[in-house]
Amino acid sequence: NKPCILELLKVQGVVFVKKLFFVPFIFLCFLFALPAAAQTVEEPELVYDLASDSPYEQLITVDEEGNEVILTIEKLPSFRANLAAGTYRVSKTSAGNWTASYNVTVNSRNQFTGTSNLSLVAHRGSITSSSLTHTSTKATCTFKQKAGIITTNGSVVTTISNGKLVVK
Repeated sequence: NKPCILELLKVQGVVFVKKLFFVPFIFLCFLFALPAAAQTVEEPELVYDLASDSPYEQLITVDEEGNEVILTIEKLPSFRANLAAGTYRVSKTSAGNWTASYNVTVNSRNQFTGTSNLSLVAHRGSITSSSLTHTSTKATCTFKQKAGIITTNGSVVTTISNGKLVVK
């Protein structure tokens, strides 16, 4: 009454097939059970209140690709009476990749009136093209970085709304 090898293979094969089905099934159940917020990674952003007495704000975080990102807003010295009006230095560093910074000028109505002093530094490869533009509510720096045969796009976007500067 010894079980034959064919019967053992059938039993082991069934167990193997059950494992092949069961593991992905559990994974899919877990994936769909996650809330939507846990499935998406927001782009890091720094919010700076223009009414703040603080001349400097910084956020160090990690982006969706696992790179350290440093966002900074610095109010540059000014003799203007209005606290919010003035010039702010905005910068973003993608650690090991690049650092971009520029100035935004804000008027007494909390609108951008200008951008200047764009600085781009490639920590690897080179910056091949760049632009700095603005509207009354948004300043955008875009650029291309080439490292070896790979070219990537980068950007630093600053918006102004409800008395706050937001850098992404």
